[in-house]
Amino acid sequence: MVTARSSEAADVGEFRTAPTRIAGERDRRLALAARALLYHHAFLDDLLRGLQPHDLVLLGAETGAGKTELGTAVARANAMAGKRVYYFALEAEPDEIERRSKYAIIAELAEKAGDARRSELNYPDWLVGNCEDICERYNARADQLIAEKLSKLHTYYRGANFGHADIQRMFERIRGHAELVVLDHLHYVDIEDENEHRGFKATVKLIRELALSAGVPVILIAHLRKRDQRARQVVPHIEDFHGSSDIIKICTQVVQLAPAHILESPKWFYAPTFVHVPKDRRGGATGFVACCYFDRRFRAYAPHYTLGRLTSGGTDWEPIRPGDAPRWARRHRDMEAT
Repeated sequence: MVTARSSEAADVGEFRTAPTRIAGERDRRLALAARALLYHHAFLDDLLRGLQPHDLVLLGAETGAGKTELGTAVARANAMAGKRVYYFALEAEPDEIERRSKYAIIAELAEKAGDARRSELNYPDWLVGNCEDICERYNARADQLIAEKLSKLHTYYRGANFGHADIQRMFERIRGHAELVVLDHLHYVDIEDENEHRGFKATVKLIRELALSAGVPVILIAHLRKRDQRARQVVPHIEDFHGSSDIIKICTQVVQLAPAHILESPKWFYAPTFVHVPKDRRGGATGFVACCYFDRRFRAYAPHYTLGRLTSGGTDWEPIRPGDAPRWARRHRDMEAT
């Protein structure tokens, strides 16, 4: 059981009067705000205002919909910004997170160089060596940038087993060092209960306690159930996460991804993706669903998005009317301007 607590939570477990607790509130709040991190994702940063030190963000999508891609992008961007990031790659192949990062860097170098063959680059071909005639000129520079910019990205690849004792042991090792933890993903943690739902709940509760104790945000990636009766919905339901609905209650934010198959891509290299935040403990759910554009060339999201709302009982999506964007949506772009 987790017993240590961070200084921000020193009075937890005791009754205090409101005037006593509010004393010094502004300084404590601004100190926490100074430690906030960015998602480096236009919509998530606009809506959620970044990652706060005690956040436990549940990130979900169906298989192949980009969970690990987004988790890796958030980890990579924060490490390149000088933050100490620890990535638990429980589902990944050895070196997969580093390879995804290297490819993204090579693709960006080719774009900046105006390489005439840059449009031929793609991750699957690069992975099996079919792009070496294009990217060989960028390999050395990519390795140099990784050495210079990604030295604070730490990865852990799962061995034969990974359970609660391993989670606690690894969190103790990174206590005081980590500024962001990504655990990819929940359903590759060995549950220690014959009841699967109860086991997942215990796992998420443990991670939440460790995040609070360490004062570090955690992005917890998880599978969604295969949809049947909701198959026509353009975004998953919040209760589509595999496991007990209690895991949703424990998390502070829930982020869901879904391919926007109902939309036509404005450019060949954009994969329209719906991003939905059905739970935000700080700001509340807004009801907005953003169409974000995943750039296949760079394995990254474009720096803009289009806000919209679900219609027809969740089976369709409509962009908001021009001029109707809320104040916080700084990087919203009307659909026709995309």
